[in-house]
Amino acid sequence: MVEYAFTSHMEKVSNLLWAVTSAVGAGLCFLVLLAISAVWWHPTSRPHLDRVSFRIVTIALFANMIFGIASAVGGTMTYGGFLCGFSIFVLQLTLQISSFLLFSIALNLQLVVVNELNGQNMEKFYIIVSLVFAAVLTVPPYAANQYGWDPLEQDCWYKNDNLGQRLAWQISTQMAWTAITALGEIITSASVMLFMVKHHVRTRRVFLSTQSISRSSSNSPQVIHANSYKRIILRIALYPLASCFVNLLSIFTALHSTIADGIHNPTDYNILLLSDFLYGGRAIVYALLAASDPALIRGVKTLYRVIRGTHAPDTDFGKQHSTADNQGRSNGLVVHVELTTIHETYAHDLEEERTPKQTELSFLGTTKDPQRREESQPVNLPRASPNLPELHRTSRNLTTLDIQRREETLRKEEEAAFNKQI
Repeated sequence: MVEYAFTSHMEKVSNLLWAVTSAVGAGLCFLVLLAISAVWWHPTSRPHLDRVSFRIVTIALFANMIFGIASAVGGTMTYGGFLCGFSIFVLQLTLQISSFLLFSIALNLQLVVVNELNGQNMEKFYIIVSLVFAAVLTVPPYAANQYGWDPLEQDCWYKNDNLGQRLAWQISTQMAWTAITALGEIITSASVMLFMVKHHVRTRRVFLSTQSISRSSSNSPQVIHANSYKRIILRIALYPLASCFVNLLSIFTALHSTIADGIHNPTDYNILLLSDFLYGGRAIVYALLAASDPALIRGVKTLYRVIRGTHAPDTDFGKQHSTADNQGRSNGLVVHVELTTIHETYAHDLEEERTPKQTELSFLGTTKDPQRREESQPVNLPRASPNLPELHRTSRNLTTLDIQRREETLRKEEEAAFNKQI
């Protein structure tokens, strides 16, 4: 009789922990979504959130809010029934949606930074595939009446009391796919990190040897911008890495409870509490990550200044990009050096293409026709952008300063486009 009272108390604490953390997570997700909506609503602050990864995070936050609500309902249920089974179906559906979306963030970084694809073109596929896969994995077990009152843990979960069938349903419709997304997040994130480290080491050699000028000038714009935005990329990678950590622990705890065939000792109980905390607290983790995202913080500050009437439109866009520029300068002025070496390489090639007579006249700064002296001055045109061949054709009469200004404008446009894709 004493053992039964103790077990009943453990079950009550476990379900309460699951329900409370889930409700807190749902509330935090709702507050962050309100802040995102406010920033997105105003056209002045909206550009701060114009990024593929943040739009995916917003959808994942909404899924986690519904997940938290369903978890809170499941944690407060003390009996089986329609609501018990339906709450677990919604929980599993939103859980899979969130897992696939957060994996898409890591995959997008891989495709944009390493493979140089356009993330904006892939965005709709990330969302559609995540929704379809989540539905395919959760509708069959719900239709087969696998969700409901769990006789092992005395709460709403998988209801099948046959250990073999229960494991088959859990592994095939939840655990295996959660593990695949976690493994994918590790592989893609590691690939991006190794790629950036390799590029960083290569570009640092520019300061040590002029022999690397030709190699650095051959880098694609995506590589240069990835180096400039490395801290932003690392911050974005926190979403899939946090998802990977939570999902792997959740798989372990859920699998242990099934294999142990219930709660029989303090170790089983502690693992059950960890499982409840992980399932209930995952929404809290994602809400805090989104709330501390620099893009959202900048958007909220901009909206606050607009409401107060102290916003300076010309400086806001500059602040957004100066962050990445300052990060690039703090790491050896990599972007500046690469553009400088591009200038020097092109100038060297231009000198080789000219005849000795032209070189001599250019060196003296004179021509046979004084009126064409301005046209004969050499102009160093960069080759860092695909738009610069047109610049070469139309800007022969521009001064070097004009060329540098236009180059800087093109560079900022490319960085802005890259920022939207990650």
